[in-house]
Amino acid sequence: MRGPYNPSINDDCGVLTEGNDRPTFISMPWNPSYYDGVYKAAGLTNIRTLYAWDIPLHREPAARVTKIVNWLQKRNKVSIRTIDMKNLNKELETIHRLYNQCLDRNWGFYPIALEDLLHAADDLKAIADPSIIVFVCVDGREVGFTLALPNVNEVFHAARGRKGIFRFLEMALRLQFQKIKTDRLTVLGVEPAYRDKGLSALLFFESFRIAKAKYELSEVSWVEANNTEILEAAELMGGHRSRTYELYEKPLS
Repeated sequence: MRGPYNPSINDDCGVLTEGNDRPTFISMPWNPSYYDGVYKAAGLTNIRTLYAWDIPLHREPAARVTKIVNWLQKRNKVSIRTIDMKNLNKELETIHRLYNQCLDRNWGFYPIALEDLLHAADDLKAIADPSIIVFVCVDGREVGFTLALPNVNEVFHAARGRKGIFRFLEMALRLQFQKIKTDRLTVLGVEPAYRDKGLSALLFFESFRIAKAKYELSEVSWVEANNTEILEAAELMGGHRSRTYELYEKPLS
């Protein structure tokens, strides 16, 4: 028995054990702090630790970071582009290919079916911001991507004091008129053949540079505790760990 997953590792997962004092970001779970004790009392033990990191976007990155990124871009002759919503189906096929190729080394990885991705895209169209869904290309071919989403939890949390239909009306109005100040970087991946060329760092940097035009802070989540490449990059960008999640396991025989 392993989890919690809702319904798989590609979706909401984990128990929040650090950072319970404020609302979580879009598609990240929240729970009271005592849940960890409940799981352990039931005989489950920690199997994986996941982190969320906050990256303040108003800061300028360190000069050495900019220098490294510029060098990587020239060395690899790469280009960066955002998603083309006019050719969405084709773009989603590209994301599907990259997702299953790029994330297969992650612990507990479960391939996503194209039909599931298309269904998820239908749900997210209303809130997606095309400017923060980014591809890195080599010779015009997409070899990596990041997927970020506006943190609409800001809107939901602000409308929490309303009841019944008034709550839904306020949420609808806020989605139309409230400026969302934060976003969440949910996925970053580069094809295996290009992982040793520094493209993950380039994509990481460019994603935040683009997001800076609209948002004040990005959350990177979730990141496995042993993913030193992303955690070091987040620290270089001036980030700090904001939340910790745990996954648990228990043998049944």
